[in-house]
Amino acid sequence: MNIRDIAKIAGVSASTVSKVMNGKDRDISEETKKKVLDVIEQEHYIPYFKFLEKEGMKSRLIGMILRKDNRTKQKMQLVAEKAARENGYSLVVGYADGMEDTKQLVKEMKTKKISGFLIDESHWVADGNMEDTTVYLSDTRTFDERQKTTFYYRPSEAARIAVSQLYKEGHQKIACIVTQQDKSILDGYKIAMQNNNLHYNPLWIYIFDSVNDIEKIGIPQVMKERVTAIVCGSPEVACYVERVLSKNNTVVPDEISLISIGDENELEYVGNGITAVQFPIEKMVSAAVECLLEIINQEKRIEVVRKFEPQVKWRNSVVRPPADRQGEKIVVVGSMNIDVTIYVNEIPGAGENQMANKVYIFPGGKGGNQAVGVGKLGGQVYMIGCLGNDMEGKQIYTSLTENHVHVDGVRFNTVLPTGKAYIHVDQSGESAITVYTGANRGLSMKQIDQYEYLFEKAKYCLVSTEIPEMIVEHTVRLCRENRTQVILKPTVAEVLNDKIYQEITYFVPNEKELHILVPGNASIEEKAYILREKGVKNVIVTLGARGCYLKNDDYSMYFDGTGFEAVDTTGGADSFISALAVYLSEGRNLLEAVGFAIYASGISVTRHGVQQALPDRRAVDIYEDEIHSQYYTRRKVKAD
Repeated sequence: MNIRDIAKIAGVSASTVSKVMNGKDRDISEETKKKVLDVIEQEHYIPYFKFLEKEGMKSRLIGMILRKDNRTKQKMQLVAEKAARENGYSLVVGYADGMEDTKQLVKEMKTKKISGFLIDESHWVADGNMEDTTVYLSDTRTFDERQKTTFYYRPSEAARIAVSQLYKEGHQKIACIVTQQDKSILDGYKIAMQNNNLHYNPLWIYIFDSVNDIEKIGIPQVMKERVTAIVCGSPEVACYVERVLSKNNTVVPDEISLISIGDENELEYVGNGITAVQFPIEKMVSAAVECLLEIINQEKRIEVVRKFEPQVKWRNSVVRPPADRQGEKIVVVGSMNIDVTIYVNEIPGAGENQMANKVYIFPGGKGGNQAVGVGKLGGQVYMIGCLGNDMEGKQIYTSLTENHVHVDGVRFNTVLPTGKAYIHVDQSGESAITVYTGANRGLSMKQIDQYEYLFEKAKYCLVSTEIPEMIVEHTVRLCRENRTQVILKPTVAEVLNDKIYQEITYFVPNEKELHILVPGNASIEEKAYILREKGVKNVIVTLGARGCYLKNDDYSMYFDGTGFEAVDTTGGADSFISALAVYLSEGRNLLEAVGFAIYASGISVTRHGVQQALPDRRAVDIYEDEIHSQYYTRRKVKAD
């Protein structure tokens, strides 16, 4: 017999029987209630939950009560449902608007013979016979000590982490935009500013009632104060702030950094991605379900208070502040390719076939790599070059923009396809490269002239001889006219016109390239001297794992390598040159810039590929003290 049979005998609906059985019968007459209860008694009907209770079985139901104003309630529910389902339980969910609502939901769920409760509440819910099977979830600074089992995190801690991370990046003028209900986030912001000895101006804080006020009042207020970063109280606020900044032609993160308190999927797709401090919802709720099931299944009492820490989800909206990060302007003129990297046991010789172990396809090319390298390290970089109007070209273009490269000088060629480089990498990490120039052939003197304005106020120009020599000559001539210093990377296949040497401030060949450019049995020092005699101001010969050699008016000096184990040396030189340019653009000492470049290069060769292997500023700055002690504080070794 089931509930429909009872309804049929009593002459009422099944829903009426259900309401009577579950105590939701306030709108049902006493006569009808008595009729239903009499039929149940006469037929000896045992409802499902009472049957389970009679047999000593669990209902395998968990009650979850969530606050309606909790922004993370949907995620909490999904995590709890998944964890419960994996353990053979189902979830009964209710949403409460205050303590009285919570108590009423507890009362209603108890009629369903719920085995245990997950309650999103900082206060104790007074109901003695369910307290031992309740786990509380909380996101507040304080909670009721009468709660026996509580799992919690603090939004204020997320704000503290956000400010601390921005401070590590060099930000000091940090704004905070929150709603009225985000008091704990604001408290965390203020505490973090004080802990980092940062004075904050009240005008850096904007508390809004309506999201439209952010555009009308909030953004103008904080931007007028020349803040370099904004802590946003929620993902929704972060998305809105980014849209307003973009509308006002303020570039994130080049001109201002953003970080969100809380994370949502849409932050992946706004701009180039917004960095967030994730609340530990998944870990906390999963652990709470596991604890509750242990209480239920093992009938044991557990009293525990457990804190969960927020974590940073890095994307592309936080970099060093413009004043610290972006030294003087750097222009890159060069090739952009798709790199097809083939990993083999040995690089094949003539007539030899090899089976590849792995194949990777990523954006590359000397120019593209160097531009991305500068961008990832926080430099102010502009790219000039040509791409094919195809999927590969768009992939490279996206990689440039995602890594903070200004693409004013990048053009799409409608005739030639995007260039490609086929790179064989052996087990020791050494590589051999075959290049199809493709659209790079479209780079012309006319295009260089079209973007001559990019050279104005540019401190450095990075050039490689992968592009035609006449383009190199034209570029260095423009650099001379604009007092832009040239950093040139040769390739092994080219011998340079002697006129070009006279225009080069930093010439960076590897050992193999040096021996091609200066034939004979002379030493590295002697060949560097010959290049200096041709007009090069600074010769830096990269020596792979052994470091490099510097020759100029003041120094004749070897620099040791990092000792990092290489897995792929393909992008080592590009990483070296990018880092050298960035440090020099910030006004750093040349010795320290070379040390910084060695470590950036050393990090890059421990990873597969090129652009994805190029380190960001955080990765290299970890070694700042080591760089300083090893290179900058060395005694000068005067040139002969």
